[in-house]
Amino acid sequence: MSKRVLLINITRMGDLVQMGTLLQRLQHEWPGADVDLVVDQRFAPVAKLLPHLRHIVGYDFHRLVDESRAQTKDVVTLYHDMTRWAAPLVEARYDRVINLTFNRRSGLLTSYVGAQEIRGIAAPKDGDVTIHNPWMAYLTDVHHERRFNHFNLVDIYALGGSGIGPFAPLSLTIAPDTAQWARDFLAPHGEGQISWVAVQVGASDPMKAWRPELFGQTLATLSRQVPVGYVWIGTEEERKAIQLAHMTYRQAGGTAPVCDAVGKTSLPQLAAVLAQCRLLLTNDTGPMHLAVGVGTPVVDLSVGHVDFRETGPYGPGHWIVQPDLGCAPCGFDQVCLQHACKDRLVPDQMAALCRHVLTGTEFPRSITGARVYRSRADEDGLGSTELYAGREDPLVDWYGRFWRRFWFEEFTGRTSRVPVHDDPPPDLAEALVLLEHLAPLAKRLVSKAEELVRLTTTRPLPITALQHMQREEIAERHTILALSTQTPAAASLAVAMVRDTHNDDGSELTDLAQSRLATYRRWHTRLHRVATSFRSFSVGQGLVLRERSRPLPMARSV
Repeated sequence: MSKRVLLINITRMGDLVQMGTLLQRLQHEWPGADVDLVVDQRFAPVAKLLPHLRHIVGYDFHRLVDESRAQTKDVVTLYHDMTRWAAPLVEARYDRVINLTFNRRSGLLTSYVGAQEIRGIAAPKDGDVTIHNPWMAYLTDVHHERRFNHFNLVDIYALGGSGIGPFAPLSLTIAPDTAQWARDFLAPHGEGQISWVAVQVGASDPMKAWRPELFGQTLATLSRQVPVGYVWIGTEEERKAIQLAHMTYRQAGGTAPVCDAVGKTSLPQLAAVLAQCRLLLTNDTGPMHLAVGVGTPVVDLSVGHVDFRETGPYGPGHWIVQPDLGCAPCGFDQVCLQHACKDRLVPDQMAALCRHVLTGTEFPRSITGARVYRSRADEDGLGSTELYAGREDPLVDWYGRFWRRFWFEEFTGRTSRVPVHDDPPPDLAEALVLLEHLAPLAKRLVSKAEELVRLTTTRPLPITALQHMQREEIAERHTILALSTQTPAAASLAVAMVRDTHNDDGSELTDLAQSRLATYRRWHTRLHRVATSFRSFSVGQGLVLRERSRPLPMARSV
């Protein structure tokens, strides 16, 4: 009998397209598996373009949230509505439920449906949220140490929902009649042998959008160099920005034909239009992933808080431009009043990059103020990038590859094929001092957790001793975390430990204590592995450590 899998993905259009590799990986893991998808009904048309889905189960989750907030229905009525809708999912008896939507509501649905195996967020009856599968847990950690994350969301979905396997690019299937519609739609707007370039000026968040007037200047320059035609895409909410880009384009001397597709296509039709284009010039948006899925090259302008390593175009053949600023990408909670990163991207240089993609002319090595990457598949068969222009911060470059290898090996149990750095980290001496200082603290923390487990099994329960030991354990952990966050050699481990402590599982006191002990032992083992790796570099560098030879940085409270 075929395995049955339920996917829950009810957030954004781009997230749907980005799980295409997971769908292919599930078929590699379980050939012939029956895979169903729960999706917000607004995005059901996009889901129909994805491969290897048996049933698409739509629901108006947007309305559900509105009704919950507005209290137009009481809680009991909402609960009965949901349980009636979800009853067939419970009856299907899935072998695995994969929840790719990271909130409590989806966790409640995951736990209600149930399965032999759950991956992602679940929320059992006691109300606690737990994360199943280390890759899914890693996904919640990324925003804390995102400078050093080298895993694309596509791969995290695939590794967490299924496992390792052959490289599988994103793919969407366009129906023949929809493809013909797109050809007919574009035909009246262009004559002769022109190359259609789709342009996405807007974005769901203005922080993620390059300036409209700079789009217009770029297109005007490119139109004087290559026989092109432009297709404006986007929503009516983005119309004002698109009009500004169009006006600037004409004022700058742009004469190439323009097709306005804004608000005039369904999502499948938009995918078909993108398939007819030779290039998409875009911000980080859902349509960018549609273009990747239909095989259209992308130039992704990664500005604001967008980190292309997380959500950039997946698979070989795409280009990413990131402003060369120390603050790029900025944090999600950061408020920037200047958006200076957007002015680092020069229209003439962006036009030269687009020309290179369209015609194969020499890559524009003269690009300034930005880093330019080309997407590729790496040695482990995961999405990656290669720097073509600009300079990467040495610390970010070194630790990005280090943690990429570390977490791949930690979670898969396989040796990564990504090459090891020949050179030590730029901060080797400082990192070693902190790592050596953390080692005895780690042993003490594990010892305190072991004592907590012992105390929970003592009868009668020694309440005072338990409270005292727990206070010591918490204080020790806070000291460790404050020190760890001061070096990229340990910060990623600290983030994982914090998340693991929040993910403690168990219904009894002893179970919870044993779960906490397992967390600390796991962190201690990881710390030892990192320290051993760094010591091997110190031998090659001829460093002699004297742990107290220099003052440690002041520990910050967390």
